[in-house]
Amino acid sequence: MKLNTKINILSTLLTTVIMIGSFTGIYFLFEELAYSTEVEQLQERAYELSETVSSLESPENIHTIFSAYLPTNGAIIVKDSNDGILLNTQARAKKIEFAPSKDEYYARKVIDGIPYIAMNFPLIWPTQQVVEANFIQPVSMITENLNRLKIILLLITLIALIPIYLASQLLIRLIVKPVQQLTTTMERNIQQSSYEQITVNNKSHDEIAMMTVTYNDLMAQLEVHHEQQQQFIGNASHELKTPLTVIESYAKLLKRRGTENPEVTNEALTAIINETTMMKQMIEQMLALAKTSEVAKVTLSFFAFQPFINAIAQSFQQGFHRTIIVDVPDAIIRTDEAKLKQLLFIFLDNARKYSDEEITIIGRVNENIEIQIHDKGKGIPKEDIPHLFERFYRVTKDRNRQTGGVGIGLSIAQEISKQLKATVEVESAIGQGTTIRIQLPLNGGESNEK
Repeated sequence: MKLNTKINILSTLLTTVIMIGSFTGIYFLFEELAYSTEVEQLQERAYELSETVSSLESPENIHTIFSAYLPTNGAIIVKDSNDGILLNTQARAKKIEFAPSKDEYYARKVIDGIPYIAMNFPLIWPTQQVVEANFIQPVSMITENLNRLKIILLLITLIALIPIYLASQLLIRLIVKPVQQLTTTMERNIQQSSYEQITVNNKSHDEIAMMTVTYNDLMAQLEVHHEQQQQFIGNASHELKTPLTVIESYAKLLKRRGTENPEVTNEALTAIINETTMMKQMIEQMLALAKTSEVAKVTLSFFAFQPFINAIAQSFQQGFHRTIIVDVPDAIIRTDEAKLKQLLFIFLDNARKYSDEEITIIGRVNENIEIQIHDKGKGIPKEDIPHLFERFYRVTKDRNRQTGGVGIGLSIAQEISKQLKATVEVESAIGQGTTIRIQLPLNGGESNEK
């Protein structure tokens, strides 16, 4: 069943049920009010009769007085304390008699298809004894009015179905139409492999508009990811093609002249080993980048800032025989220690590759954690700085190959910095070296308030 059909049926059914329930309450409320009004009028008649009877000195002609107060087509029956009938005045040839119980204020009864009400009222008889008068009155007008009310309410219900249906159609247009538009656009995107978006009504801020905006954001992100994927595949295939071409060329050279000339054999094997090492490194970094791009769990912990940086610097000095100057305060910081270490290793490795002099690490802890890594290399042209974190980007075509890089390390660093909620700024000038400035939240990005 389609959504518009469901909305139509459910809205019409629900509104009809609500109307029937409301009209049923109205019907019974009117019925109760109608009977209460008749009982009040009958009670007023009884009061007037009581005043008249109490002023009599003898019961002579009392029947005439009761006849004057007799309800139309009704009856008045007077009984003494022993239930003996003192007076029975009937307006009908066929006598009627019924009375409410002691716990009832009044009673209802249908006699010969005509509804009656009855109530008891105490009187002071001319003989000064207290008697009980039973007043009985037909209320056929109430039945007629209730029947008219039934017809009116039924007609209102039937007529109201028209605006209810129109309202449900408007509701369908407001809800289902955007959903249908979204579905149609999605189907078209699937068939055409496109990322078409939906026009958003800027004046509307309801859930439908929010859904449209969210869908457009999703399409925009998918398009960007698709372009990045295509770019990554193109760059990766290009980067892998170069070492494979070199390996193939040297392999053919070995096949032609390798057994005749040992120098050629040694040159070819050295080149093949270097290229395969480069390919292995590239593939490992591609896998690391793919793994880093996933939603990774960040484990926050407190640790000493100065020993942490000193350990990294000492590791680099021992591994690469490079001088690392450290200027870091003695403070306790909170972040993901392993990820921060990986991030610093990437930037230090870049500084090592592109600079032959000492590398300086400066740390500051104020409102944020700030780490600066400065090298005295050739520097980076200003126009290349915005592209440094793009995958496989090279400042010069042969720079990565000369230094052993594959152009993915900084992309990995960018993903790690996002996970740490860190910002990375690059300051560089030709001939003056490069400074990497990293800023992290002091408490790992979490509030101190609990």
